[in-house]
Amino acid sequence: MKELHYDVAVIGGGAAGVAAAISAARNGARTVIVESSSVFGGDLLSGLPIDGCRTTGGEWIVGGVAKELFEACRELNGYVGSIYDRRNICIVMINPRIMSFVIIRKLAEYKVKLLPYSQVVGVDYDDGILKSVEIKNKLQDIRLSADVFIDCSGDGDVCVLCGVPYEMGDSEGLLQPMTMVFQLKNIEPMKLLQFILDHPENCGLAENPNSKKSAKELAQELYDLGYPKAFFSGNGPLMKRAIESGELHSCSMLAFNPNSTDRTVVTVNTTRLVSRDCMTAESLGDSIIALSEQVENAYRFIVKHIPGCQNAVLDGIAPRLGIRESRRIIGEYYLTGQEVADGVKRTDGIAKGGHEIDIHGDKLNHIRATIRNAGSYDIPLGCLIPKGTRNLFLAGRCISADRVAHSSARVMGTCMATGQAVGTAAAICSKEGISTRDISIEQLRRTLKEQGAILEGTN
Repeated sequence: MKELHYDVAVIGGGAAGVAAAISAARNGARTVIVESSSVFGGDLLSGLPIDGCRTTGGEWIVGGVAKELFEACRELNGYVGSIYDRRNICIVMINPRIMSFVIIRKLAEYKVKLLPYSQVVGVDYDDGILKSVEIKNKLQDIRLSADVFIDCSGDGDVCVLCGVPYEMGDSEGLLQPMTMVFQLKNIEPMKLLQFILDHPENCGLAENPNSKKSAKELAQELYDLGYPKAFFSGNGPLMKRAIESGELHSCSMLAFNPNSTDRTVVTVNTTRLVSRDCMTAESLGDSIIALSEQVENAYRFIVKHIPGCQNAVLDGIAPRLGIRESRRIIGEYYLTGQEVADGVKRTDGIAKGGHEIDIHGDKLNHIRATIRNAGSYDIPLGCLIPKGTRNLFLAGRCISADRVAHSSARVMGTCMATGQAVGTAAAICSKEGISTRDISIEQLRRTLKEQGAILEGTN
């Protein structure tokens, strides 16, 4: 078995893992990132909107690594923009193919060691200390030791192998639905926007409690903006007829998200599959087949019924399934839905969230609620320290939170913010030879702010 040692080991190469690895390396730690696939970036490469970087009120609440990646995309004509969709959210849109390239170049720039096609299969853990993880890949068995580990696996795999408790699903064990997003090109954006302007009843508009404008007025603003950013509602007449006739699967939305600077390419988020299992290979394989059928039906529906899409061409699916919810790891602090809804601020916050409460259910069921004053809430470091551990952090959608809080914190902007926080904290712990529990929050917050993180001064 090959032996490797690094100051900081990041397990999982999604949005949180990439931000964690860059931040650890930027702060002087020899850093390795372990990814089970060949792709670094996770859902950042899906074409989905990057939620959680701005509040409903429009304030930026995520900076640092996220902003650095966006700027690098802009330099390559891959930053589409930050768009308010006239509902409850302000999103960031990028070209996912450009983002894929940018992430690799940034990891190389900060000298992060990449271990693709590598799966953690075991741990050497005792009395709160994770000494090493066992990794298998095509040709090697590796024992990877580190001063500090960061679990960014999405499912909390390392934490679970260490015996950390977790929660999963609702009271019946059901999870938010999986999805397969797909991309269309050759959209005619102004024809699509004219259709929305003529028939605003089909779209989610005028939902923001801070806006007094009508759906028609907001549809006009979307038209004037010129981006094909649309949220067709499952309760609107267009989708409702198709769902009732069986032409379209039962769902709460069909969302168009522009991801090219010429505005002719969109990623569509509409498919959904509710399950109690989003981790076993058998379940995931069955889900891929079922969701691909929904993609085909949705594509045919769009071309047939939505103006501006008659010449649209199916341009592929995301590189992996979209998993909204799996394990929620129990940490030293447990974030609640009430704290999120109330927009609670904290002096020990190390990241901010601002995406709406957003619990997808089966069929048309979808719980959505805006954070108080269209603002943000603070996430303490304790949400990112798995309970009982001393050299292990976690970040991303498996952080310590109840189901309502998780529905807001699970999005990519917040994942990058928590990733930057623990990457920075891990580098400090490694350098000073201290446990994750002993880090100075004041020092961590100061370092994060110096490196562009947004921790205060927002609604």
